[in-house]
Amino acid sequence: MGKIGTPVRSKRLGWIFALVVIVPGILLAVIAVRSINREEAYIEKQLEGTLLAEVVYLVSLVETELGRIERDLADSAPLDPISDPERLLRQWRETTALVGSTFLLSAQFEILWPRVGGDLDAGELSFLSLNSDFLSNRLEVPVFQDIAAAFEDEIVAQQPEQEKRIAGVERQLARSQFEMDEELQERIYEQATEEGLKARPRVLLPSAPGAEQQEQPPPSIFISRDLRLDEITKERDQGLISRFVDDRLSLLFWKRLADGRLVGCVISDTGLRDRLITLIPQLYTAVRILTLVDEQGRPLVAPEESGSRDYRRPFVARELSAVLPLWEAAAYLTDPEAVISRAQRVARVLWALISILFVSILAGGILVLRAVRAEVLLARQKTTFVANVSHELKTPLTSIRMFAEMLKTGRQRSEVKRREYLSLMVSESQRLTRLINNVLDFSRMEQGRKQYARQRVDLLSLCRETVENQRPRYEQIGFDLQLCREPSADAALWVEGDPESLKQSLLNLLSNAEKYSEEQKAIEVVLRREESRVHIDVMDRGRGVPASQTRKIFEEFYRGEDCLTAKVRGSGLGLSITRRILRDHGGDVLYLPREGGGSIFRIQLPLAGAS
Repeated sequence: MGKIGTPVRSKRLGWIFALVVIVPGILLAVIAVRSINREEAYIEKQLEGTLLAEVVYLVSLVETELGRIERDLADSAPLDPISDPERLLRQWRETTALVGSTFLLSAQFEILWPRVGGDLDAGELSFLSLNSDFLSNRLEVPVFQDIAAAFEDEIVAQQPEQEKRIAGVERQLARSQFEMDEELQERIYEQATEEGLKARPRVLLPSAPGAEQQEQPPPSIFISRDLRLDEITKERDQGLISRFVDDRLSLLFWKRLADGRLVGCVISDTGLRDRLITLIPQLYTAVRILTLVDEQGRPLVAPEESGSRDYRRPFVARELSAVLPLWEAAAYLTDPEAVISRAQRVARVLWALISILFVSILAGGILVLRAVRAEVLLARQKTTFVANVSHELKTPLTSIRMFAEMLKTGRQRSEVKRREYLSLMVSESQRLTRLINNVLDFSRMEQGRKQYARQRVDLLSLCRETVENQRPRYEQIGFDLQLCREPSADAALWVEGDPESLKQSLLNLLSNAEKYSEEQKAIEVVLRREESRVHIDVMDRGRGVPASQTRKIFEEFYRGEDCLTAKVRGSGLGLSITRRILRDHGGDVLYLPREGGGSIFRIQLPLAGAS
């Protein structure tokens, strides 16, 4: 057999070596040569992903800050300016950096301040001339909204039901699908136009890699509908209104008072820009310039060394908010030529890699040998598993048979002993069932067929019942099995799960503690609640687990070092199955060393209703 098997195995290994090492090596060389010409585009694509993440993050910071600005203005606005509007509103402007010209309107949109013909300064006169028609509810102004949000139902409706279920959040799905599908964008913009909505062209023209260079900026994702002030403020208590006056963006804040009057202001352009500039994480690096650009295409802040850069053509950009239409967060390459230089350096490295490809072949050969060794080890573990399972099944069967024969022959006449024997037979039967369930569960989990009958389960009752059922058998073999509860676990501890699977997990840990306890045969099961989770600690005074094995003990078939497990039988599946069951229930099982010697296996499960 040895003479025949060795050549056959060598031949198979030769084929494996060719498939795993030589063929991939050749393909790698071909791919490396082809990728040299594409390296510049690849590097640009990498930069796009990195810089786009920074830009998106800055957009989120701006959106959050706009909400904070609205709250700050609402908190600082005078609550009763009718008695002395001139003093109170001017005081509001002087004490708040964000406040420019102020106004007060009646519930019928009559301008109470600034009063026409009153003692007004130049700024208040200019404010009246530009805004009186709008504040008096005689003029419509564009009100902006996200087109993906406005047509969310239409966008999501075009996606398969399965995709909608996977996405989970329809608004995010709508935005993502809208950004990726150019044909969908055209249809939605056409539909918006038919419904009287308007989309201005963006100020910036991003030049991301791979995209066809356009001469005209694309339309903004923020579309507008013309509304009067009463329509804007309807069913709201406060807000921000963006207005374009002579193509310049002006931001207004308003707040409804208790008697229906509106108090508000023009947000100071300087104050707003100062607040937003502080949000930029780092303006300038060796790779990029990150800034905010206004509706005129001008950066709010720029490094001195940027020179004559065209800020209307960023590398990547994202529009900020419907509150600041046409404003964008943008990233620019500090030195665009650096991408070409980097591509050339990478190309030289790739040529060098091709010349030393034999190193990859050698590494591939080592990987093949390691894979073969791993397969041999796995086969050995499976063989040991079969032998151990046979022994594990035989032990409870032997006990059941022995006690059954004693009861059958009537040698034991004590009713107390007979009940004890019956209890032990039941306990051993449960142990046998658990062993078989472990094997069957492992098979189901491997095939993806494991199912759970989920329901509300009181862990306290489950642990108490399990411990009491196991106590006779453990006492028979000299163990002290105790269930302890911390004060936080006195009440019922409800979780969502399969009670039989959870009981099986606890039994696996009790069995593990039993096997590895030697001199001190004491096992404690401790329950406690920690915020939205419940912990079940199974603690023993056994030999513990070496630090080098704490991760491996949860692997299938793993049984530790031979010197430690020669006297201990087991299938090597208990801890692996326990972890998989608990993770399927949103929890986990952890190993912790016990102070004074021994092990703690901690079950963690989320309480029912906890987020």
